[in-house]
Amino acid sequence: MKYSLSSIALGALLLSQSAFGGLYSAKDHVVDVTAQTFQAEVMDTNQLVMVEFYAPWCGHCKNLAPQYKAAAQNLHGIAKLAAVDCDNEKNRPVCAQYDIKGFPTIKVFKANRFAKKGVKYPQDYMGERSAKAIVDHLVKMLPDDIKLVSSNPSSEKITNIDEFAAKENEARALLFTKKLTSSNMYKGLATEMLDRMIVAEMRAPNDEVLKKYKIDSLPALVVFPKGHQEPVAYTGELKRDPIFEFLNQYAEPAKKSNSSKNNSQSSKSEPSAPAPSPPVVEFDPNINQIQDQAQLKEECLSKPRGSCLIAFLIVEPEFPESVQMHEENLELLRTVKKTAHDTGKPLHVMWMDALDKRVVDFKDKFQVSSDIPGLLLLNPRKKAFAPFVGQFDVHGIQGWISDTSKGRARAFPYTFDVELPEPKTKEPKTEKGGSAEEKAEPVVNVKDEL
Repeated sequence: MKYSLSSIALGALLLSQSAFGGLYSAKDHVVDVTAQTFQAEVMDTNQLVMVEFYAPWCGHCKNLAPQYKAAAQNLHGIAKLAAVDCDNEKNRPVCAQYDIKGFPTIKVFKANRFAKKGVKYPQDYMGERSAKAIVDHLVKMLPDDIKLVSSNPSSEKITNIDEFAAKENEARALLFTKKLTSSNMYKGLATEMLDRMIVAEMRAPNDEVLKKYKIDSLPALVVFPKGHQEPVAYTGELKRDPIFEFLNQYAEPAKKSNSSKNNSQSSKSEPSAPAPSPPVVEFDPNINQIQDQAQLKEECLSKPRGSCLIAFLIVEPEFPESVQMHEENLELLRTVKKTAHDTGKPLHVMWMDALDKRVVDFKDKFQVSSDIPGLLLLNPRKKAFAPFVGQFDVHGIQGWISDTSKGRARAFPYTFDVELPEPKTKEPKTEKGGSAEEKAEPVVNVKDEL
């Protein structure tokens, strides 16, 4: 029997689709994971990995597929989205190992260095099955492996730029930026390059630094090759793939994780044992800015345990001194948060812009003084609050929190709803003068922002 080229091509296409259950293909940036590749793709990687365990015949899986593809395309190079076909007999051992009883089941595996004794413990994803919800969830879980560099370091965790340039024993990438926070794309690159090169950034560099390193505009990326103090400037597009190729030229060869041996031994001894929950809660060093009610609810009001520490800060990006002071305040708050975490007392720490009129009104409701920085301790479950009184340093803040919890410092009850009003915006009009129809909020493209 003879086959036309078109029929052969069609057959190849059908075969390639059926091999991946007909739900995903390579162009979707969803990684097809099997029992044989699970170790390499999920366990032996520093990337944050979301895994969908599915069956091709499952209606809910088919409905999820377009959203999962959209999320994978947005997170390409930032986090990995993978899928395991549990209907494939060869994959059933790995599906049984993670106690998959329904489809789709989605689990998130943190970076390899968060493994406990060489074993990664996944977290169940219980959020909305939409691209935006998946993207938002993974972005919040991204590890931050970026080192901070400054011409005038304010803490031991920030490296002096001259010392950074002189560190010839390994390759160093340095991003000069005017942003106050690291981009998701750069976080993803830093995680991929972990143990291969140092990835750092310098925020709001002064004119002297820009002149010394011949920086004409921001953002600008350079690499100090291993054994050299003179940087090589990156001149390509500010997009993930070309930047990765540039960094890859100077980075050390990728090393395989030690978890491979440990996990394979674990799988052999107990192939059907479900993965247990993590024995401890990982410390989250992020101090997020609260800008609307949804963030306030997620970061504070909906937490089942612990109190919320809300800082009221001012930062003016155009002034390096203000940026440095802001970083010092965040580092101070991070120390307070870490101490509370280590003593088993959950403390949810966040900050608000003290110049925002909505925040000023918010502060007034809780009797927070006009001093900047300011603090508010809030317990939504007990409906109690305490405005800060004392010295704004680690010792002063920790003493105030301790005194408040033990009743030595006064806390006040409240009966009103805790709300941060939405910013006032003009409502768009149609040609007839009515309100424009609301459109579904698009997924924010996070992959090409440096």
